[in-house]
Amino acid sequence: MQPSMPEPESKYAPPLDQLADREFSFYPSIGNVETNLWRLVDANWSEFLVENQSDRTQVWVPRRYLGDVSASDRPVMIVGLNRALDYKAGQVWPVQKRVIEMPRVPAGEVREETVEVEKTGLQSHMMNNGIRLDDSEKKVGRLILMALGGAILLVAVVVGYFRGVNSGEIVSYKTVVQESLGLGPEDDYFAVVRKLGQPEADRWKAEGESVQYRVLAFPKRNLNVILAGRERGQALYVGALDSDWKVVDSVNQRGGSNTYAVLSKLPRF
Repeated sequence: MQPSMPEPESKYAPPLDQLADREFSFYPSIGNVETNLWRLVDANWSEFLVENQSDRTQVWVPRRYLGDVSASDRPVMIVGLNRALDYKAGQVWPVQKRVIEMPRVPAGEVREETVEVEKTGLQSHMMNNGIRLDDSEKKVGRLILMALGGAILLVAVVVGYFRGVNSGEIVSYKTVVQESLGLGPEDDYFAVVRKLGQPEADRWKAEGESVQYRVLAFPKRNLNVILAGRERGQALYVGALDSDWKVVDSVNQRGGSNTYAVLSKLPRF
């Protein structure tokens, strides 16, 4: 009796090794794709490439969206996604659900004026999404926005003036980006490259024993993109600094804290 030959090892790390040479479906299915039947083509440490078995569309899916893989492939193997995704322009993007927040009414108090304000807010939203507005209503809206903007600016100037007079300090201005970077706290190195292109410099700095920082330099944009993570393979976008090492962009993390305070104290490297 001849001994059985051992099965060849898969080139993919778990759990992707279960998908080799097998067709599977995503749950929830990826939006804007007609047939939910895929096959694994390639993978690296941060993404895996899949091909649709109907129209042969290929797309890279970030590993952070990968959930559980079913133990059985009958009738088809199921690959879970921890975020609902849409297919757009050759890439997958998290589904953004828009929520309309209505003005709040104080507990135990309902006034006719408040009801009218709520109705006006709802009508304004409906008009801005397809229903025509009268010229007079548009002018009133612009005047209200201009008045609010002027009031906020006036308060900021007054507060800054008196604070400078009392402390004797020179007022300084914080540099801001002139365009939205389109990056968020879930974006990694590959997302930055897709948005901004290849950086001209790429450096790492170990901060203590728990956090490592990565700077991607774009001198022509006067921009240094900062990634941070406990491990290099898990570094995600936390903000951006200009050539003078001033904070020009920061993000809100899951706990609600903003990364501005950390970035403003980050030494140049």
